[in-house]
Amino acid sequence: MDAVLNTLGGIGVWILFVVWTLLLLTASLLTLLGLGGNFIIVGLGLIHALITGFDPITWQLLLIMLGMAVLGEIVESVLGVVYVAKKGATRYGVLGAFLGGLAGAALGSSVVPVIGTVIGSFIGAFGGAVIGEYMREQRTEESMRIGWHAFAGKMLASGFKFALALAMIVMMLQRTWPGAA
Repeated sequence: MDAVLNTLGGIGVWILFVVWTLLLLTASLLTLLGLGGNFIIVGLGLIHALITGFDPITWQLLLIMLGMAVLGEIVESVLGVVYVAKKGATRYGVLGAFLGGLAGAALGSSVVPVIGTVIGSFIGAFGGAVIGEYMREQRTEESMRIGWHAFAGKMLASGFKFALALAMIVMMLQRTWPGAA
């Protein structure tokens, strides 16, 4: 690898670093689309580590980032449900938000791939919570309130996963900055 970098010269190293940074940032945006962007970031880190002999990206860093990616998935799965439950939803509303989010993502994907998945999951969580609460409570206003909380929970979960993605990117860029020892 050193021979390749020496051949490229100083400007070549910076061009590769910019491409590397853009790849990582693109992967983080995939997280916002409901795709496995955090796992793609870990995969990019693994590819870099394999090419460079695990220097400067080490196994330890890769394992930490893998843990962060798994944590993001767990939080995303649980946060929407827990958040809406804390805001007063019954089991019907919680289950509706969860199932609605899944159904909305599936339906959204069939209408407009990628973007439809995200929009569908948000709308589905809202609609599922509203329907679930209305089936139990028969009160429109309360059902709508719970639906908005389900929507907010889904947004918080997406924001959390994106923040993890950015943290992983910072960790890798610090290690791979040209000239960093």
